[in-house]
Amino acid sequence: MTNVIKFGWLSPLLLIACLASTTPVMADSQTTLKQAVETQERTKEVLSQTEQDKQKIRVGSTPLSTLLAILEDTDHNDYKSAAQYLDLRYLPISVTEVGGPELLKQLMIIWNQQNMLDLSSISNDPNGASDDGLPPYRDLIGYLNSSRGKVPVYLQKVPDPNVGYLWKISNHTVLQVPRLWEEFGYPEWVKNLSEYLPEFEIFYLQNWQVAGLLLILIVGWYLAKTLSTILAWAWIRLRPEREPVRQFLLKPFRYAFYIYLINLGVERLGLSLQAKVILTSGILNYIAVWFIIAGLIELISQRLIRRHPEDSSSRAIIRPLATAAKILVIILLGLNWLSDAGYSLTTVLTGLGIGSLAIALAAQKTLENMFEAFTLYIARPVKPGDFCQFGDIKGTVEEIGLRSTQIRKLDRTIVHVPNAIFASKEVENFAEIDRRLYRRELRLRLDTTPEQLRLLLIELKKLVYAHPKTLSTDERIRFEEIERDAYLVVINVYIGTAAMPEFKAIAEDLNFHILDILQQLDIHLATPEQRIIISHAEPQNEAGKQQAAKEIEALIEQQSLPFPDFSDAEKTKLENTLSYPPKGSGNSEA
Repeated sequence: MTNVIKFGWLSPLLLIACLASTTPVMADSQTTLKQAVETQERTKEVLSQTEQDKQKIRVGSTPLSTLLAILEDTDHNDYKSAAQYLDLRYLPISVTEVGGPELLKQLMIIWNQQNMLDLSSISNDPNGASDDGLPPYRDLIGYLNSSRGKVPVYLQKVPDPNVGYLWKISNHTVLQVPRLWEEFGYPEWVKNLSEYLPEFEIFYLQNWQVAGLLLILIVGWYLAKTLSTILAWAWIRLRPEREPVRQFLLKPFRYAFYIYLINLGVERLGLSLQAKVILTSGILNYIAVWFIIAGLIELISQRLIRRHPEDSSSRAIIRPLATAAKILVIILLGLNWLSDAGYSLTTVLTGLGIGSLAIALAAQKTLENMFEAFTLYIARPVKPGDFCQFGDIKGTVEEIGLRSTQIRKLDRTIVHVPNAIFASKEVENFAEIDRRLYRRELRLRLDTTPEQLRLLLIELKKLVYAHPKTLSTDERIRFEEIERDAYLVVINVYIGTAAMPEFKAIAEDLNFHILDILQQLDIHLATPEQRIIISHAEPQNEAGKQQAAKEIEALIEQQSLPFPDFSDAEKTKLENTLSYPPKGSGNSEA
């Protein structure tokens, strides 16, 4: 040992080890992560100040210098040198025969299991602390809890023939070490194992504790895997249709149970309080809870999706909602863990609020699209599979995602429309059509006689009333316009189908019937063009005109001219008198 204090031995891990609050010692139940960070900062300040004064301080002349010397020697595994700071006077032979190095090692193990040292609370005055109510030759470092009560740990000023005096760990404390070791110490096989293994320490874990932790990780995983597999096998035997529950047992439950086994095993390793803060500060329990809750969320989402397997929009919305719920659970568990770690939730939430505002401003469009996705899902103006028109885009909605709606156009290309834009404009949904409108404009030549026009209107109305696929709702067949080059007859009638292919087939059948009527009445359609023809005049078909005139006269005499419309009795008599599909087609009835 040199006669000055050296600080190069102090590693960052030792700084974290010096954890405390405003008292010299923090007990296991009082230690939080916040206190650890705060104590680290205080310890850095103490070490910086002591580094400046190290040439003025003799090792062992103050309580702080003695503790630093002990820590320096034990950090280099030199317990023989560190044992000179034990007061071994006036002790029974049963205690002294254990040996100073072994007594110091046992005391440090027991101390580290229960306490963390705060160097900022240790006096650096040769006369010790003056306000602790103890004699000037004694300082209290802390207490060790035992089955017989608290055992104080003292530093005591002891006469020394070489330097006058040294601050040492009191013989009153050393006397209690063998009894405390019987209660809190490690069994003999642990000592043998630690001597067999290479000497090292990782995150305040001794060599044998590292080996034990690795064993717990391996054995715990196979135990959790075996149990979850057995439970999943038994479940699927009893309820083969409940596959999501089996997946819950094989994944979330397995991981949660594995963490529980790790936590259970780590508690029996006799860890130091420093290691407990790192490994068992509650984070493992929160991770296990996260696995269980996330598994339940996934289980519920799968159940909802399976209830509506044909509705692809359910999957498109439920999956993002499940993800959002998992993220919310992570935030809540994280906040709860921070509270347990000693941090003020008010401060944390204030920081999160500012950060969330910045994120919200940066992701404004993304969030807008997400909310509009939920609006589209709830209001359902369109759903996957619907054929619609959005602006100039016409096609089939394939998916309503969290960010955009996917539309497949008629040319088979895909258009991704942001949900915010899709929900803000007019959307024409053809899939919601309950019936289709059949509209035709017949432009007839000007040489068509009024009698032929009247007969045409009569036959067209008969056709509409007689056809089994037309609806009598709002049907209109009228002679509407006399144009410069044609007479305009307009047919408006609804077809009782929403399917476009079926509507096209019915419209085709009506077109053929109309052509037959025009041919029977010798009525010709006006040609949509202007031509100058120089030719000999062709005689008109007087027979057709005369026949039309006779039929109209007969209807007038019978008082059955259907203008402005057929009577209800005549409509009922005509209903469904036509055959559809027409005779001779492959789908016509025999």
